[in-house]
Amino acid sequence: MNLVLLGPPGTGKGTIAKFIEVRFGTDHISTGDLLRQEVAEKTQAGKHIEPMMNSGQLVEDGLVLRILRKKLGSLKGKSFVLDGFPRNINQGKLLEKLLSDMCLELDLVLEIDSPQDIIVKRLSARRQCVKCMRIYGLDVPSTVPGICDDCGSPTVLRKDDEPQVVRERLRLYGSITKPLSEFYQKKGLIRRIDGNRSLQEIFGEVEKVLSVYA
Repeated sequence: MNLVLLGPPGTGKGTIAKFIEVRFGTDHISTGDLLRQEVAEKTQAGKHIEPMMNSGQLVEDGLVLRILRKKLGSLKGKSFVLDGFPRNINQGKLLEKLLSDMCLELDLVLEIDSPQDIIVKRLSARRQCVKCMRIYGLDVPSTVPGICDDCGSPTVLRKDDEPQVVRERLRLYGSITKPLSEFYQKKGLIRRIDGNRSLQEIFGEVEKVLSVYA
């Protein structure tokens, strides 16, 4: 069961992907985390990626694909839920080719959505552990504010979650990424989920949808 999660930033895709990973045994691939790891490790790619991410711009396709191909290859046949890629029609086509080249295919695309004002509120309250990368937010806060429950390291507001950057990301989503909904609709792969609900309600619907493929 190979999936893509589609929807604006701040709709809980990462949390939903983790639920799917635990419930169905898929591997959660967050391209955002993969790119941030490159930045944190100060690789050559990371030095190129950092200014684009800090300004809310999209990282160039070829670079993302190289990093994604490496990650998919490491799964050795394990199913995946892809979060953060594709972000535009061209990337959707590139992903199709990449999966075909690797003898893989998508089973379903889950599209999750929420109003813009709620998204800005959620993201500006979000914090990420500087060490293990776990994300905390309004729905799942850390037990001690500013401290990761898992490893005890500090949690911080990411540069790309600052309100002005979030609004730019949402603008880009509407003009560049939203057309993917129709792209996957025509392929019969899309299933839409209302993200303006509690996590338990969303988890319940996601579980019902995916149980058909399990």
